[in-house]
Amino acid sequence: MVRRPNDPRPPPPDFGRVTAEDAQTFIAIINTLHSGPTAPAFGRLLQKRLEPDDYMLLAHLFEEISVLALHHLIPEALLFDAFAFDLYWDELREDVLALRSETGNEKFCENFEIAAERAREYRGDRPPKLRWRHPPEPEGPPGPPGGLGVRPPRHPSRGAPPAPEPVRTRET
Repeated sequence: MVRRPNDPRPPPPDFGRVTAEDAQTFIAIINTLHSGPTAPAFGRLLQKRLEPDDYMLLAHLFEEISVLALHHLIPEALLFDAFAFDLYWDELREDVLALRSETGNEKFCENFEIAAERAREYRGDRPPKLRWRHPPEPEGPPGPPGGLGVRPPRHPSRGAPPAPEPVRTRET
């Protein structure tokens, strides 16, 4: 169905209002992601270096968090502002869909999938907070390629620096 210019606009999606009471639940989610067996898997997800055992662990965890959001026990606005559920879904989708097909369980991680679509709407409706750092391109020839400044070369970690030499004093 195509919307005509005079048709009323549909109301924008409601992602909830964040209150101080939501902090405890939010902190519990953060603690879960950054501790125990989920911490290394979540870190690998952020680096796009997942290992085989990470996929279902994370998909199930995001399913559980999504249930909280979709049942309005934590505002989606808080969750989607802090986490990229849409991007996490994109990374885990193939494994979830394969397991759904294998088991015949079409409901497996459905809340995570729904939350990912809602997160995509949330992201699309809000420009990046740091958009001021990226001014519009000036007209004319483009400048040299690169970022916001020259970065020093990255060196692999070489361990702790050597211990300082003991200072010797003269005894008189």
